[in-house]
Amino acid sequence: MTSVQRDDFIEKTFSDRAFFEANILEIVTNDDRIEVANILAQRMIRLLLKEELNFLYMKDMKSFKFSLIMNLMFREIANEWVSFAEDKLAVSRDEAIEVIHEKRRAVFVLGLVKEYYRHYKIYFIQEIADSFIELIKTMPSSTNSTPLIDEILSSEFVKSENIAIVYSYSQLWGKVRNAHNSKSKELTKLQVKLSEVKDISEKRKLEYAQELLEERPLAFFDDALLRLRNAMVQYMMGIESYIPTH
Repeated sequence: MTSVQRDDFIEKTFSDRAFFEANILEIVTNDDRIEVANILAQRMIRLLLKEELNFLYMKDMKSFKFSLIMNLMFREIANEWVSFAEDKLAVSRDEAIEVIHEKRRAVFVLGLVKEYYRHYKIYFIQEIADSFIELIKTMPSSTNSTPLIDEILSSEFVKSENIAIVYSYSQLWGKVRNAHNSKSKELTKLQVKLSEVKDISEKRKLEYAQELLEERPLAFFDDALLRLRNAMVQYMMGIESYIPTH
């Protein structure tokens, strides 16, 4: 690729959304976008933003701001561009960073980030809600709560139309424990089937089913927990940050 061709490619990349998605992010269909959103949600909430937006790791609610997601999403997409430019265009890392920092191109990527956030924010929110249920699962007993858990249980996070779905920590702890046991039983049944099946194609189907089951949130194993999760998601979809009332 000549320098002229490379410049033309860069110009088109940062002016044509479909071209950018297809070449830099390997996104062609809406299903691809959903898959990428899910991957980003898991990576950010479980790892990169865990201390800010994951209840399992949060110490308090001071940093609970969804703007962190957009900021990090911009960085993740920028990193994809830099990797592509280095590998495919023979551009140095510094040159690739300079390209995306040019104001017009940065605005282009920011517009893409905002659109993704608007359409796929729910996947990040669901990860956050699931992390609260996972936090309860880690608690050793039904009697010892934490200030963070108490704050969430008394806040709008767990209310739907001002009706509390879970009335106490001990009740929630019991439901999460039962959901965990139900999930474990289903996984055990699948593992038994896997150990008995001989057909390769059937074995692959069962292995895929096992992967899906392992990733399935605990909320789907208890109706009350699912209502709690939905209430949390509904509330968080309507806010950008949480301001404690006390």
